[in-house]
Amino acid sequence: MPEYFYTATDQSGKRETECIQAASAQEALHQLKTDEYHDIVLHTDDIAAATLELMPRKVSTKGPISPADFIALRNMSSGGVFLLTLKKLYQRFFWIFLFGSFFIFLVDRESDRLVSSLVVLTVPLILFPPLIALLTTLFTPASKYNRILEDLCWGRWNEALKRLPQIRKKLPPMEFASRQAAALAGLGKLDEALEVMEPFSDASKIPHWLYLTRLAEMYESANQLERSLECRVQAYEGDPGNSALQLGYANTLLKLDQDTERAQELIEEIEQQQLSDILETVFPLAKGLLELNRRNYQRAVQQLTEAENRLKPLVKNQPFSRLYTDVARAYTAIALAELGETEKAEALYQLALPRLKALNSKRTMKRYEVAVKR
Repeated sequence: MPEYFYTATDQSGKRETECIQAASAQEALHQLKTDEYHDIVLHTDDIAAATLELMPRKVSTKGPISPADFIALRNMSSGGVFLLTLKKLYQRFFWIFLFGSFFIFLVDRESDRLVSSLVVLTVPLILFPPLIALLTTLFTPASKYNRILEDLCWGRWNEALKRLPQIRKKLPPMEFASRQAAALAGLGKLDEALEVMEPFSDASKIPHWLYLTRLAEMYESANQLERSLECRVQAYEGDPGNSALQLGYANTLLKLDQDTERAQELIEEIEQQQLSDILETVFPLAKGLLELNRRNYQRAVQQLTEAENRLKPLVKNQPFSRLYTDVARAYTAIALAELGETEKAEALYQLALPRLKALNSKRTMKRYEVAVKR
């Protein structure tokens, strides 16, 4: 059963970060509330939980990496990961030093030899943890995967394809395939991309809504939003209570500037649910685009600015947060241009433009050009 990470306060007032098994995010929240937890923050949405469930080797939260550490690592820069790893290593090496010193003291109490033996023991214990922490930070599967995501978020499709084999055994086969398919689709090799995804269409092995979601992302890489929307609709219909699917469906409608009423209904449905912290962070982006499509430009600026502010703590370590920040800036620029604030609009647009060009976001660029000319 999928695992959902959460932070909550129990009946005694103790606040803790743990994980719970549940059929869905809403079921996890229901269980926690039944157990009289309050001030609940859910850290995992249904897509993330389903993906983690498919991992070839799950991250254990019973060892040195606690659930709190696992959640903290999502938002850490490389420097933060290095320091956390270093702290954990020194905690372990401290006991090695303590027992080693005690053993040396028992075996040889001659003062000169005792001091030299302690020095021989101490030097590697001081030097090894930083070296191990540095290598861990630079060469873990997570850091390699982050670089692949960065390539995908910048449309560096060939670079992503070259890096992917390095972590093939560390990812669920479908996750590996979906990233490979996205890169192939970005290169215009859509037939190859569909072949890569085909083995995962069997709903008896993988939740079909998850397969459809990854297929939608593949079409987005190819800038085929109409086909992406078809997949989003089917995914939503397969699991209507899934807030992550609702948001994906609404976002695609809004990007296409289609059926604003349906998009608004979806957003209103989402607002009635408690979201994971990541979905809560990006939700104002959808609300801002809705207001932009409804020509409520001042409200759009407010929502999109809120989205950018919420993303700020995450941009150092999360490629998708940097991508969404540029998307928020581009839409804010369009709203400002519609309001006649062309200088502010152009300043923001120039910040987002390298990303828009890299991903060939013609719809957004065209929309800005039209707004500026009004």
